[in-house]
Amino acid sequence: MPNKRDIDPFDFSSMMANWQIPTLSNWAFAEREDHIEAKSIAGFQKAGVTMWSHVEMAFDDHMNFVSHRMHEDFECAKSLSECTAPEETIATLQSFYTRMANEYQSHFEKQAALFRNSFSENAAIAEELNETALESVAELSKATEENLRSAKSAKPRKPAARKKS
Repeated sequence: MPNKRDIDPFDFSSMMANWQIPTLSNWAFAEREDHIEAKSIAGFQKAGVTMWSHVEMAFDDHMNFVSHRMHEDFECAKSLSECTAPEETIATLQSFYTRMANEYQSHFEKQAALFRNSFSENAAIAEELNETALESVAELSKATEENLRSAKSAKPRKPAARKKS
């Protein structure tokens, strides 16, 4: 059976007392953080606005298409009710299905083009966000190096004495 310890196994403060950790100034990062945060948030907002505007365009186009198709379907039903001969009915249906197939094809082509445009614009925004992330890493790295240099040039602090129980 293990012996009871005098020090709590999760008491890291006694261990850390001997470490030489420079004090990092929050002010060294503040201006850079503000700039990076503003750029990052602007990038995400731009991505959101772009995405929702493309969603709106796609739904608007689709709803117009559905409305048009319903109107055409009702017109076809009305035309069929006025047909008096089988040949006339077949000609009406053939014309209806040909127009319908062409309209569906053009609608799907429009939707695919909207998707491609949306994807391209959002890929460009993702690239901007990637550049912002790289800039963030570089700026914060610079700030850390500057802060470490100033901490090393300052008087080193004494390690705290270890408490014995």
